[in-house]
Amino acid sequence: MASPYLTKQPVYLEDPSGRFDNILPNAESSLDMRDYEGPQGRYVKKMKNQTTRLNFPYTPTTSIINSANYSAYDLTHSNFQQKAFDSHMNMEVNITAPMIVRSVEEAEYVFRASVWIRSTMKMSWMKDKNPGMPPPILRFYAHGIYENVPCVIRDFTWNLDSDIDYVEIQDPTSNNRSKIMRVPVSNMFVLTLAVTYSPKSIREKFSVKDYLSGNLKDKGYV
Repeated sequence: MASPYLTKQPVYLEDPSGRFDNILPNAESSLDMRDYEGPQGRYVKKMKNQTTRLNFPYTPTTSIINSANYSAYDLTHSNFQQKAFDSHMNMEVNITAPMIVRSVEEAEYVFRASVWIRSTMKMSWMKDKNPGMPPPILRFYAHGIYENVPCVIRDFTWNLDSDIDYVEIQDPTSNNRSKIMRVPVSNMFVLTLAVTYSPKSIREKFSVKDYLSGNLKDKGYV
C-alpha cells in the first residue's frame, strides 16, 4: 500500500515552477530517474523542472476567510449609518494539518516538507541563479471545491512538542551519515495562505457572471 505522503491527496499544494528540484518525492515519479544515493543508503528520486507537490496525508482542517471592505457614512443626528462598497479582499486560507510519522521515510518527508515550505517564503539571493526573484506562486487544491488557486505562504508554524516521542533519522540534507536529527512522531503544520492574482489575469479572465457559472473554477478564482 502506497504511503499517503507519496500519493495525491484531497488537499495539497503544488509549485509548478520546479525551482526546488522536486525535493518532495511522489509515487508518480519515474523509478528509473535516480540521480544519487541518499543518506539512508538507497536511491532518491531527483527530477529537475518538475512540479513539486506537498501532500497533506491526513485530512487537514481548512478555514476559508472571505471579506469585503465597506466605508461608513456618519450623518449628524442620525440613528443609522450608510455603507458604501470599497473593495473585496483576497481570500485567505488557514490550514491545520496533522503529519503523523510511522517510519523513517515518513520522518524524512516531514522534515523535507518543512524545508520546502520555508524555501517558498524566501526570494532568490546572491548565489542563486536568478538573484532577486520573488518566492514562487503556488497552487492550492482542496476536495474539488478549490482548484488551481494561486497563493503564497504568509506564515508557517511547526511546533516541536515536549510530550511526544521522536524518531531519529540521518539528516537527509547532509552528506555526513553520522549526523542525526530527531523528528516528532506527531506533528502539526499550521499555514496561512494568501491568494494572489496577476493584474493581467484579472483584466482578461474575471467577471462575476463567469464566476457564478463556474467557468472560472479551474482558473483559481474563489
